[in-house]
Amino acid sequence: MFAIGLKPGDEVITTPLSFAATANCVLYMGATPVFADVVYETGLLDPQEVEKKITKRTRAIITVDYSGQPSYFRELRAIAKKHNLVLVDDASHSLGATYHGGRIGTQADITTFSFHPVKIITTGEGGMVVTNNKKFYERAKRFRTHGITKNPDEFIDQQNRLFPWHYEMQDLGFNYRLTDIQCALGISQLERIDSFLTKRRKIGLTYTSLFENDRRFKPYREQAGCQSSWHFYPLRVSGISAEKKLQLFRQLNAAGVFPQVHYIPIHLQPYYRKRFGYRQGDFPNAERFYQEEMSLPLFADLSLSDVKRIVKKLKHICLIRKQKL
Repeated sequence: MFAIGLKPGDEVITTPLSFAATANCVLYMGATPVFADVVYETGLLDPQEVEKKITKRTRAIITVDYSGQPSYFRELRAIAKKHNLVLVDDASHSLGATYHGGRIGTQADITTFSFHPVKIITTGEGGMVVTNNKKFYERAKRFRTHGITKNPDEFIDQQNRLFPWHYEMQDLGFNYRLTDIQCALGISQLERIDSFLTKRRKIGLTYTSLFENDRRFKPYREQAGCQSSWHFYPLRVSGISAEKKLQLFRQLNAAGVFPQVHYIPIHLQPYYRKRFGYRQGDFPNAERFYQEEMSLPLFADLSLSDVKRIVKKLKHICLIRKQKL
């Protein structure tokens, strides 16, 4: 957000169906995150809802490639161009995914990736920002090093450009530098990313095939022209209540299966409720998606026999409880 020049009073439209960091980065700049609902079938930011939220204060759109599925970039780019907005892609889930033949990282004005331990590749922690905008690049580079530049061509006081020790702090930044060891770890994994993606895709498609034709479940599918990176598998269980989901989780845990939920909608978090007055029902598609969603285990070394065991166990639990899920 610093790189695009966000300032107090600006607004940024984003999805409520994400981890809190997606919206928090807007608050750190003194600006206001404005939520737009998602498409219920995919959990992706709905371009039609985005356009409804645009005001004279809107500066940018942050879309999230939920679970590794590419966003609706064609529509979002058109909206951004029409209203002179910056399109930011939170690609924390989607390293290696493709959108109509183009890699994620080339679809927005600026794209962020995460290298958290559970992501497609990891550096232990940290991430990466990519852009083809020179101004955004230079600002991001300064921001990661306390707002400091050592480039004489950028010095405000040009009288000091001859001094090899000179540097200037031009902005208030942070220390966001990865260590050399972290970078080496990331590069070594990046060389194997195609193998990781192939394995993840096979696992994801196997899950989908095993849940086909079972009306209790809504399997996740790739959108036409897109290839997901399959960061996690977001299965939806039709009409399940929070209480029944809890029971299901406990029984799966007892069987050695550990699902998760992605995500509690950001607008329902206490901080956002208190600060902005959000309430249950404000974004019905995101809330319904969250209510039904459970993320099944998905990692590159998960065997297909384990995938089948997980699905069999889940269906068996639902059957013996005679739940109307």
